[in-house]
Amino acid sequence: MRKELAKRPSTWLATGFGAGFLWPAPGTWGTLLGLVIFIFFLWPAGIYVQLAAWAVVTALGTWSAELTARILDNDDPSFVVVDELAAMWLAAAGLQTGWGLFLAFLYFRIFDIIKPFPARQAEDLHGGIGIMADDVIAAIYAQAAVWLTILVWP
Repeated sequence: MRKELAKRPSTWLATGFGAGFLWPAPGTWGTLLGLVIFIFFLWPAGIYVQLAAWAVVTALGTWSAELTARILDNDDPSFVVVDELAAMWLAAAGLQTGWGLFLAFLYFRIFDIIKPFPARQAEDLHGGIGIMADDVIAAIYAQAAVWLTILVWP
């Protein structure tokens, strides 16, 4: 089945160009890939480009995750990590220090794992939207936690 999936461009995007096949913790690998891409390509570009890139990848990721989930007849395959990749970009958007990016990565992984309200409920949405929505919510929590940390801890 993996060979069949590997032939599809939608699967390459859905799996974060194969990062989702890395074990253990494919979601962490997808998030790490998102951070690396962000640092090298989006960080220097500014917040408007960062948010535009996030919106495009989130839309394409929703589509690719939907197709991959449908092919596998699985609501949220563990190797679909485009949601973590895109959400990392949202969690990091506008941050201007390496410390801020580290915190965004850390907080995003924490919120993605514990899924505070309404992230866990968003997982109940079907298809690509359900796959992406909980990570978008975790990214919003992460972004807020980073800024709170920056305000409280100089």
